[in-house]
Amino acid sequence: MGKHLEQTNQTRQNIIDAFWSMADSDGIRNISVSAVVKKAGINRSTFYEYFSSVEDLADHVEGSIIDELKQLIGDLYIRYNFSCSFRDLARALAPYYDRLALLLGEGGDKRFLSKVQREAVALASEITAVPDPMIEYELAYVVSAFAGVLTYWNETGKKISEDAFTELFHTMSIRGLEAQCINAEGR
Repeated sequence: MGKHLEQTNQTRQNIIDAFWSMADSDGIRNISVSAVVKKAGINRSTFYEYFSSVEDLADHVEGSIIDELKQLIGDLYIRYNFSCSFRDLARALAPYYDRLALLLGEGGDKRFLSKVQREAVALASEITAVPDPMIEYELAYVVSAFAGVLTYWNETGKKISEDAFTELFHTMSIRGLEAQCINAEGR
């Protein structure tokens, strides 16, 4: 039983790895079942044992990344006693930069940004003690700013270092949210 489960998990992972490899070279919208099965070294019927379509595979990959990010961010905020900086957040997200850029970029899934924004709002609601009605909009801004700068950085050849990118995201997030806080205090 254990051997079969191990083989099943490996086959699923081979399909996912083929997806990422093709997304990196061809863009997500250009992936086909035929190309995935060829790259994964499986037959078409095996693919359909795991996923109903390329869209189903993409949804699975996106959902997995979102789940990993929610866990990562939740753990980060707990570790920093709910006062994690955007710099710390960007550094924690660094291992995901390339895959997020693929999902968010021109060849990616346009719905992914909305999914991330919804999940960020839900996570914030779970980890904040006092609900803030503006959090939805503030998080939409932060997620959109991160997505925009990340995809631009990736698509233009990463002309600045990862550290410089992290600092840029931190500074832009703080300045934008700082302006919102100043406006909120003046009301």
